Amino acid sequence: MAKPKKRPPAAATPSGAVTPTFKALAAAGVLAAAVIAVLCNVLVARFYKRWDVTRAGLYTLSSATTETLRALGDPVEVVVFLSASDPLSVSVRHMLTAYGAETTKLNTRYVDPDRSPAEFLALQQKYGIVAGKTEDGRVVTDASLVIVRGDRHWFVTTDDMVAVDDNDGRSKPKLEQALTEGIRNVLEKQTTKICFSTGHQEISIDDGGPQGLGELRFRLQKNNYESVVVDLTSPKPTVALSDCHVIAVVGPEVAVSEKVGKQLADYLTGGGNLLVFANPVLDEDNRIKSTGLEPVGRAAGIELGNDFIIEKNEEARLPQGLGETFFAVPKAHGITSGLLKGDQAKFKVLISAAQSLKATANSSAQPLLGTSADAFALRDVRPFVEQGKPVEKGAGDAAGPFTLAFAVELPKPAGSSRAHGPRAVFAASTNLAWGRNWREPTLLGNRLFVESALSWLSARPALVSVPDKQGNDVGLSLTEESLSEVLRYVLIYMPVSAAALGVFVMLRRRAKEKRSRSPRSGATRTESESESEDQD
Repeated sequence: MAKPKKRPPAAATPSGAVTPTFKALAAAGVLAAAVIAVLCNVLVARFYKRWDVTRAGLYTLSSATTETLRALGDPVEVVVFLSASDPLSVSVRHMLTAYGAETTKLNTRYVDPDRSPAEFLALQQKYGIVAGKTEDGRVVTDASLVIVRGDRHWFVTTDDMVAVDDNDGRSKPKLEQALTEGIRNVLEKQTTKICFSTGHQEISIDDGGPQGLGELRFRLQKNNYESVVVDLTSPKPTVALSDCHVIAVVGPEVAVSEKVGKQLADYLTGGGNLLVFANPVLDEDNRIKSTGLEPVGRAAGIELGNDFIIEKNEEARLPQGLGETFFAVPKAHGITSGLLKGDQAKFKVLISAAQSLKATANSSAQPLLGTSADAFALRDVRPFVEQGKPVEKGAGDAAGPFTLAFAVELPKPAGSSRAHGPRAVFAASTNLAWGRNWREPTLLGNRLFVESALSWLSARPALVSVPDKQGNDVGLSLTEESLSEVLRYVLIYMPVSAAALGVFVMLRRRAKEKRSRSPRSGATRTESESESEDQD
């Protein structure tokens, strides 16, 4: 039997060969992938987006910060003097990255005092930084950050970035507040002067107590305002009223004289800005007396009630007391915009011991705060002050609702070159400016109201008022139960888990080796090899 002749090899292209068309398509695909990668990088660079996944929102910036960063015109440099081992180093880097996502004008420079001693020494001499070494050789400074713009600079210390409450042992982050305040400070080219009046037993700006103005003065200073004292009763005051951007009259306990009242009224109508916090004042017989500010109020189109507000609405008043301490209702205005979310109050304003205010005929005054309709105004407080009688509305007492704060802008005087006319804010209680408002998170509404009022009066950007972040425990607190749990994890759970994983990997590898060496797989391989040899 004749053997079949072998076929000659085909002249066609082998099936495994690469055609020119395939090469061209592959090159085009690589080029397209490169173009897409470049475009994605361009989009990411132009539309940078970060997500804050921390539970307390530590790196979510407030509206005051974003407004400041987006309005930057000149470059601002932040020099960080924190070593890599500093506990605040990571937080500062994350926060500055969040700042950099809002503007391209912020430049960050990190100088490690331990690793770059020469560079740190040069900057130390340039900015006058005081530094020292700890027992373990680490360099510590009194300025952890320096914010620089041109020839202006602002120091931020560790105490500015975090506060520790000795009572409950918790720390509260203040990094955003410190950074934004520093940026605001170096941006201002001139200092706005706020003059606080004295001579009528007003609350002092040197009083650092819970009912003093020391905290407000500190906040103003950090925001590049200048706080000065002007004695209105002095024939030759140290500061001319014309040099004051705003005159603040806070809580006078002695009646303002007619001369001083006219002086303040002339200052307002002549182009000045006025802030008045006037609560009701009692005389020696516990009768409500005049504060002497009526001429000033009439110049602004506002009438002081010289009465005492009692709030009877259970949802507005505090459980304790007679109803003299309650939450006011914010009204829509530029000053109260930060207190409202739509038509609802986002932050409450706490009022204590207030009188009513009214707008005079043809006045342009706009209400800022009000009471509920259940409130009433007492003309005589002696029955419950002296005799302890229940507080009840009398026949001659007016019924609510009442206005507790007004804002007014008067027409510009002839020849004035200012952007707006004279402005005035009248509030019926002095507790709005107390120092405790900046120390207690629940009184954030009071603090926002005062800061926004001063910003509106001086036509300056809003003061930095960052809501407090959630506090954290300082140090590591271990109980007997938590120590036992740590012991179980270290000596039982973790070793058992590692051993179980090792056994699983070992058994899986052995199973694969057995399958690869089984007779069936060998026979299959022999048959396939035989078929290949027959084809050859």
